[in-house]
Amino acid sequence: MKVELKMSPENAIIIAATLQAVYNSKAVTRRDKSTLSIALDVAAKFDAKAVNLKAKMNLFDSKNKITVSLKFHEADMLELILVQQLKCIEPPYIRLEIQKTINHLNQKLA
Repeated sequence: MKVELKMSPENAIIIAATLQAVYNSKAVTRRDKSTLSIALDVAAKFDAKAVNLKAKMNLFDSKNKITVSLKFHEADMLELILVQQLKCIEPPYIRLEIQKTINHLNQKLA
């Protein structure tokens, strides 16, 4: 099953920056290693998308929505990571953008 997320380029860059914490994670148990593997795949997808967007982005493209295609387990992991990271985010605008993505994912996964 695929989950299609439509978001603004700015939101994709915010999500990619939020997922950077995954790269500092350590896994001990077999379950942790499996979870971390999925989380790293999701972070890599958003990193690639963010790099691509930063290279191409101009003032006129900022209004266009982009589509990120995730497998069901990747979308579920993204939601879990964002919920966990939301506690550490201070700026209200970034918290709002992340919460919008969490809500959108929750609707798609239900």
